[in-house]
Amino acid sequence: MEARAQDGGVDTNCPHCAAPLTVPRIPPNPYLRPIKNIVRQMKAVPLPFPYLPQLIQLAVLTSVLALFGVLFITIGVVTQAAGVFRGLILDTQKHLREGSTVERSGTAISIGIYSLLFLPFWMIQLPFSLVGSIWSSRRLSALLTLTLLLAVAYAATLYSHHLIRFWHSF
Repeated sequence: MEARAQDGGVDTNCPHCAAPLTVPRIPPNPYLRPIKNIVRQMKAVPLPFPYLPQLIQLAVLTSVLALFGVLFITIGVVTQAAGVFRGLILDTQKHLREGSTVERSGTAISIGIYSLLFLPFWMIQLPFSLVGSIWSSRRLSALLTLTLLLAVAYAATLYSHHLIRFWHSF
């Protein structure tokens, strides 16, 4: 087995048909690196007398660490699961072009199952990916777009009972 550098997968052969396949590895959690950086900063805080500024700094770093811990457990794990299912779908699509009709239909069914398993993780991850892509454009329009999207979401929640009553009137 040989690890590929571009995706971290492992090349091997299928145990049933000896076809080459890539076993995807679990992608890294995107919040692990910021957590390690914050822990490194917390360890580097000097504690000379008077302790008050350093305690304030440690309190802020601890709160940021707690926030990243929650994101690590929720969105980070969802990102990892979505990455695994996406890797399985892409690898199985490679096998769809070869083999008999029966093998291809089984491969198509497995792609459908992987897609159904991938869908909830993708739906959870989509808003965060959308906000991240808008934010990473580094323009003032990204901030305005994000503000507009949040205003629309707030208005929808505020007037949702009126909208539901309006839709049921038809």
